[in-house]
Amino acid sequence: MTGLIEFEKNSIEQAMSEVFDSYGYGKPALDLLKSLSAVSGSIGSGVFLIGGFVRDIIIYILKSNPKTAHIFKPSKVFKTLPASKGNFNNNFLDLDIAVEGSAERLAVEIKKDKNFKFDINYLKIHKKFGTALAVFLIGNLPLKIDMASLRTEVYKKSGALPEVNIGNAAFKDDILRRDFTINAVAFSINGNDFLEVKDYAFGLSDILNKKIRVFHELSFIDDPTRMFRAVRFEKRLGFKIDRKTLKFIEIALNNNVLDNISGKRIVSELYLLLKEEKPEIYLERLEKLGILRGIYAELKFDDKKKAVFKRISSFFNKSGNAGKLIEYDKNIDPNIFYMAEVFYGLESHELDAAVGRLNLGDKIKRSLEIIYSDEEKILELKKNKLFNLNPKNSEIYDKLKEYDIKGILFYIFENKVKNLRDLNFNKIIIKYLNKLIFIMPAVGGRDLKSMGICEGPLCGKILNDIRMLKMNGMLRSKGGELKFIKKKYIKLSSGGTKND
Repeated sequence: MTGLIEFEKNSIEQAMSEVFDSYGYGKPALDLLKSLSAVSGSIGSGVFLIGGFVRDIIIYILKSNPKTAHIFKPSKVFKTLPASKGNFNNNFLDLDIAVEGSAERLAVEIKKDKNFKFDINYLKIHKKFGTALAVFLIGNLPLKIDMASLRTEVYKKSGALPEVNIGNAAFKDDILRRDFTINAVAFSINGNDFLEVKDYAFGLSDILNKKIRVFHELSFIDDPTRMFRAVRFEKRLGFKIDRKTLKFIEIALNNNVLDNISGKRIVSELYLLLKEEKPEIYLERLEKLGILRGIYAELKFDDKKKAVFKRISSFFNKSGNAGKLIEYDKNIDPNIFYMAEVFYGLESHELDAAVGRLNLGDKIKRSLEIIYSDEEKILELKKNKLFNLNPKNSEIYDKLKEYDIKGILFYIFENKVKNLRDLNFNKIIIKYLNKLIFIMPAVGGRDLKSMGICEGPLCGKILNDIRMLKMNGMLRSKGGELKFIKKKYIKLSSGGTKND
């Protein structure tokens, strides 16, 4: 498998067509690229697809080839839903295009070209950065295209945003500013060489050899966030970080370069890792490389935390009840549980320091404190003899309603079942989360008002009584609830209310 024999124009076009079809765009997506090429040609510009989409198309071709499929099988590109869904992950594509000349001018020309057949749903031009973001509608599906003028970049200080020089940069110069060689392979989408491979940094070779490699030794000093991206690509694609690149990470960490970037930028990169299919393997790699300690010295990720991550991931990715709980409590977010586990075990002052370093804010800090506090209280609650005596549903609800649902969930994630008592207690908690919190009276305030019961504490007491009886299976219909109210709370002779 040498040279470009695997990546002739026909095989690239076939692969792109299959991917576009799977996302629901079909042939019009390729036609859109050809239309962009026509407009760019009319103003003397060249245009090139570059970045993650190109990398993943190449890997897609390799995964589809019987000779290389087994080698690239672990690589996650264009994630699929079950076959019955018929499309890729219900996401929309995001393409990057490098523009010879002015991306701004190209965007303006596209908008005013009367022969351009595709609707622009959104267009944002950034003159200062020489970029334009366009969202095209194909059918009813958005296709996002980021256009950027060719440029060179200079980092005046570690961790600072680069100084951009748009000027008259050549395509080869633009390539050298990118993060990894595997993301620097491009497809021309110009009319004279449509879908021809452009590779000036041996990126294609690194893809074939499953290697993550930076361009130079100062790469991670210039932009420390590249460490997180290196890990993300390594694990998602099933590649390996190059030996020299690993050494450059080590040198950068020894120079404390992560201190040069804001907590917000670090959290943004961490959240991208947490979105991956198996976030625990990404955090495990951050731990091994020393990146977690580079964020905050006391952070670590051991086997116990890895097991907890797996339980969190399993719950949110496989459990049908996750969506129902999220509807019930909008503050339930997988990230809060992952972050709670990353910080778990820190002393109070260490938690303050870690939250402060990452600039997570008081709201998240308070959520973490509640989660930790409630998890400890539930551990104590497990000792209550009530839970050995087959408690009524209303008794379960009465005990657990005091705790935040996130704290209850975190108890389940954090504590592995070790014996029959643990198992039975977990079943009770799961019943509470899956069933009891969703049991509500069929009657409401309007029903009570129409029966002559005025609003106030009595109204709340009646609805709570009905809810408890319903939990215990003693009321099964709205009619039964109304009958209970009339019998217990209304004097039929006068329409007044009882005080008992």
